[in-house]
Amino acid sequence: MLHGNGVSRRGFLYGSAVAAGSLMLAACSGGDSTGGNGGSDKAAGGKAGSGQTPKGSVTKPLPPPKKFSEAPMLAEQVKAGKLPSVDKRLPSSPYVIPHRWAEPGNYGGQLQMVIDASNSGAIKEYSYGHSLLRFLNDGLDIGPGLVESWESNADASDWTFHFRKGLKWSDGQPWTTADIMYWWKDMVLNTEHPEVPPDDVRSGRNTVATLTAPDDYTLRMKFDAPAPITPERLAAWVNRGIGPQWMAPKHVLMKYHPTYNKKIKGKDWYVKHDLHLDWQINPGSPVMTGWYTKTYDEGRSVVLERNPYYWVVDKEGKQLPYVDQVRFTVVKDPQVQKLQMSNGRYDYVHGGHTSLVLGDISGLKQAEKRTGVQVSFWDSGSGTGSICFLNYDYPDDKMREVIRKPEFRQALSHAINRPDARKAIYFDTGEVTTGTLSPKGQMFTINDEAKQKYTEWRDAYVKYDPEKAKSMLDKLGLVDKNGDGKRELPDGSKLQISLDYPADASAEHVQKNNHLKRDWEAVGVKTVINPVPPEAFGDRWGRGELMTTTAWEVGDCSPLIYPGWVIPVETGHWAPLHGQAFVMQTGDPKKMKEQENLSPWKRTPPWMLAEKGDPIDRLWKLYAQARVEPDNMKRIQIMWEIQKIHIDDGPFFYGIVANYPRIVLTRKGLHNVPKRENLALGGWVNPWILPSPAVYDPELYFWDKPEDHKV
Repeated sequence: MLHGNGVSRRGFLYGSAVAAGSLMLAACSGGDSTGGNGGSDKAAGGKAGSGQTPKGSVTKPLPPPKKFSEAPMLAEQVKAGKLPSVDKRLPSSPYVIPHRWAEPGNYGGQLQMVIDASNSGAIKEYSYGHSLLRFLNDGLDIGPGLVESWESNADASDWTFHFRKGLKWSDGQPWTTADIMYWWKDMVLNTEHPEVPPDDVRSGRNTVATLTAPDDYTLRMKFDAPAPITPERLAAWVNRGIGPQWMAPKHVLMKYHPTYNKKIKGKDWYVKHDLHLDWQINPGSPVMTGWYTKTYDEGRSVVLERNPYYWVVDKEGKQLPYVDQVRFTVVKDPQVQKLQMSNGRYDYVHGGHTSLVLGDISGLKQAEKRTGVQVSFWDSGSGTGSICFLNYDYPDDKMREVIRKPEFRQALSHAINRPDARKAIYFDTGEVTTGTLSPKGQMFTINDEAKQKYTEWRDAYVKYDPEKAKSMLDKLGLVDKNGDGKRELPDGSKLQISLDYPADASAEHVQKNNHLKRDWEAVGVKTVINPVPPEAFGDRWGRGELMTTTAWEVGDCSPLIYPGWVIPVETGHWAPLHGQAFVMQTGDPKKMKEQENLSPWKRTPPWMLAEKGDPIDRLWKLYAQARVEPDNMKRIQIMWEIQKIHIDDGPFFYGIVANYPRIVLTRKGLHNVPKRENLALGGWVNPWILPSPAVYDPELYFWDKPEDHKV
């Protein structure tokens, strides 16, 4: 199975009434949001000047140009003898950006952006340079990255990766597989270091692979069982940022590691070591991304500057990035951010990393002529919009018994007036949904049957039918026994749903919770709004203490990469104690044995195993089956079986709308920021697994007049 040429993974204008007026929203809900052929090299991709809209990316790697050029600021350093020539800074075979919409650009200028914290992980979402492989065409395809070619044996249990020769860190030092093996041996496998093996290196049996590096440019991963989704895992996230580290600059970090520096003492040596690992907060720290951190002013700003050794070029051989610097100004208050955006302070705003909502569009549109900052839209790819899920492992016995009844959760779904919420919160964009994984992924796009499977899940309990909801609640014995207008539990005790959310949640989630409270109380279920201190929310949820999570959304559609939404494998989703048990089964089975006679909520940490034949037990078994299935179509069919459990025994989470648009702000004169129509599936902003905008390579963005945007 050779994969050197990539692995296939296969504007509308409308108006809506708004409170005191109307809003014309040029958005992106037109066309087929659940499929497309933008990922095919045979598709009508179009080229600039051809009369067609350039769409998607070429999947076959482009040959390196014969000549290379560089930014003037680097050429000056070469002339002064401070840098080697560009051909000596690039690998022997640079990565050539394959996007059809990209045009050759100008060098120079600074990009002004905004962020809510100087240490925000979102800053790293703009650079894909640390990734071994890369998603293309909104995740439909996988192409090379640092890895130039790769292959596996027949059952996908033995993988070999061939890296580009001549790669260099941003400080000019060679990058080799030794930097991967340092991460692996001296961090992951080091019992004193807290880093653990990521899913990338786990087989379908959840055992850890053996990693070896025969030479500086070859890495081998050997599993004890098939690991067929290894390429997808290696293309996911932005490594050394949101996802696994996967590499570390050994030449810098070894001086802080006791294995290499005998002066390092104490068991907490890794604290200082890892501070030097975080390139975002350490100016000059070596990276493989297009920009490195030039200055870090905590709480005020982060300035990134061009990496002179970036290993990526455009089709003409121009070394990227085009822009000299990117400045992130820290503005914590969302309302202040929005005010500054409407005053045109920022050149580029990627809506997925701000609190912008569709209700902000009117003001931004009105400011376009004055500021020169234009509003456009990409698809969110969301499967839910603002979400709500009940805690399947809630500690109160009587309430948990009710929550676990599918008919109760189905009744609540039918009680939600989604069309009304869609109009009020999402301005009639997107499509009403019971709540699913994203409609963008291969699971729902690979063929017509896949599209039908998506529709079945989307529509399962989406109908607004309060009378049906009341009837279903009555049959469960949830009736008003004391005449106060609100239903009680079968034994007469209080039935109450608490809509829990971090107190700093955006207006989108708060507004949706108000709709849920109104709709559920309309069918007799007492519902209270419960803001929780943000710093406490995650821990309290993981311990099973809270009843609901209501300030999140599903953006993913890759259950074998990020299974949590549909399979309880960690504590963040709808069955937190089951998720903890899944982790501990391989991570700490001895502790489970010691605590098996304790109440699940008295265990440390709280955990609970699935009962034989129950929905979670069946989900776990299907997940295990899918992870070792080498055939892609058979894996997808197993995913559909998982979906069936979510329909028959669910819903386990509620959505409002799917695939509503996301706002993108771009100053006039900034080029190569793709439009929705340029992207294979119209964009896929929300998941961090498919890192956005990194997958669209912001290193390509350029100014038509760089002199007007001087550093």
